[in-house]
Amino acid sequence: MKVPDNKISSVKTYFFEALDSLPISQVRNYFNFLCLAWLDVSKSEMILNPHLEISESEILKFLYGIKELRINRPVQYVAGKTWFYNLEIKVREGVLIPRPETEELVSWIIQDCRSATSILDLGTGSGCIPLAIKNNLKSSVVYGFDISQKALEIAEENSDLLGLEIQFRQFDILNWELYPQENKFDAIVSNPPYIPISDKKMMQKNVLDYEPDLALFVSNDDPLVFYKSIAQFAYLNLNPSGKLFLEIHESYGCEIIEVLKDSGFDNIQLRQDLQGKDRMVKAVLS
Repeated sequence: MKVPDNKISSVKTYFFEALDSLPISQVRNYFNFLCLAWLDVSKSEMILNPHLEISESEILKFLYGIKELRINRPVQYVAGKTWFYNLEIKVREGVLIPRPETEELVSWIIQDCRSATSILDLGTGSGCIPLAIKNNLKSSVVYGFDISQKALEIAEENSDLLGLEIQFRQFDILNWELYPQENKFDAIVSNPPYIPISDKKMMQKNVLDYEPDLALFVSNDDPLVFYKSIAQFAYLNLNPSGKLFLEIHESYGCEIIEVLKDSGFDNIQLRQDLQGKDRMVKAVLS
C-alpha cells in the first residue's frame, strides 16, 4: 500500500486505511488535527478543495504520523503543537497536553481579574495558562512557576514565539518555604497534579505512556497534598482580597473547599465544567 499521488484526498484514504484498527471517528480527528497543524488546512477547506496537492516532504510527515499514532503517541506530540484559548502552543514529552476544561478556568480568570496587576500560575507546564491570560489581560504582569526545567524551557519557547512576556521561574510548591518571595499577587491560579494513582487503571494508554506522571498523579494516601501547599502559599503571597483559582478532581470539591476555609479563605465558589463535573474553585483571601 502506498500513496498513489500528492492529492490530499489520496493521503486521507491512505491514512484511514493504515489506521483501520482504530475507531474511524478517532482517525478522522487525528487527520483533521494534523492537516491543520502541518498544512494549515481546515476540514472545511479539504471538503471544498479535495484535489489540493501537497509536497513529498509533507506526505512524509503523514507517514511519520501514522507510525507514531500506531504506538499510541498523542496526536499533539506527533504534531508538536496544539491550540489553547486561540493560541498555538508547542508541546512535546515533558509537558502536559492542555485540556479544554482548563480553558474554562482561564475564561473565568479573565472575566474576574480585569483589574489585576499581577497574576501567578503555579505548575505552568507548557505556559498555556499564563500565556492565555497575558494575551487577554495585557496590562497584567504574569508569572509562571514550575518544578520542571524541561517544562520551563518549552514555556519559554512558547512565550518567545507568541511575543508574550511571562516571568518564568523554577519552583517547588511542596517546598515553597525555601523560596523567598519578593512580590505579592492579585491572583494565583493552579492546575496541579490531582489524579490519584489508583485512577491509572481507568486512563487511556496514550496518556499513561507519554504524558509526564509528575504533572498528573498524586499519592492515594494524600491526594490533596498540592492543594494544601498552594493554599498555604497563596495565603501568605496574595494581596489583600486576592483571588485563588484552582482546577480540581471532580471527586474532591468538598474536601478542597474545607482546605481553603481552614487556610483563611472565604467567598469560595465551586463551578462545574461543560461536562457537568465539579472542576474549578475560586476563593478570596479574607
